[in-house]
Amino acid sequence: MSGTRHIPTAGPCIIAANHLSFSDHVFISLATRRPVVFIGKAERLAGGGLKGRLGAAFFRAIEIVPVERDGGRRATAALDAARSVLDEGRIFGIHPEGTRSPDGRVHKGRTGVGFLALATGVPVVPCGLAGTDRVQPLGSTMPRPARFAMRFGAPMTFTGSETDPRLRRTVTDQIMHEIQRLSGLDYVDRYGSVDKTAPVETSTRIGG
Repeated sequence: MSGTRHIPTAGPCIIAANHLSFSDHVFISLATRRPVVFIGKAERLAGGGLKGRLGAAFFRAIEIVPVERDGGRRATAALDAARSVLDEGRIFGIHPEGTRSPDGRVHKGRTGVGFLALATGVPVVPCGLAGTDRVQPLGSTMPRPARFAMRFGAPMTFTGSETDPRLRRTVTDQIMHEIQRLSGLDYVDRYGSVDKTAPVETSTRIGG
């Protein structure tokens, strides 16, 4: 692990990371000295039975904000929740790819991170992960011992209108370039596919 000095000790910021493992948000939260809030699917915090209650308690403990799965309104709800976190001066964590990588590479990012960076003006701290998919591979419900790398880069700030779709794409691509560089993984200029057989994500897609 390296570069944690780049994470501000106070005030709002966005931590943007690639996504290889169900446990990525846990590793990122443990690496910082401040709570990191992620967006999660509401059903993960409303499970029934003992297992469901324990899972919901775990997600609440690691600062997962629930968002309902409600068609196109889900992205808007996620952006609103993210802005509320940042308005409170906290750290918001996001995986711009929107889903875990199906092949261990870094995939094209969705532009919600560009929207947030432009709309709020807060710094974006890129984070490159490598090897966390060995800790908890796709389809696995339990982590296993394995070495992995986590590198944080210098904060990035952006100015301009969040209503400009081309600017949102440009900003997102710049952030993804830094994430790819820090991770040392190959980059694929297309969105990652969703593995229907894998455990349910805690991340929610933000942006297109």
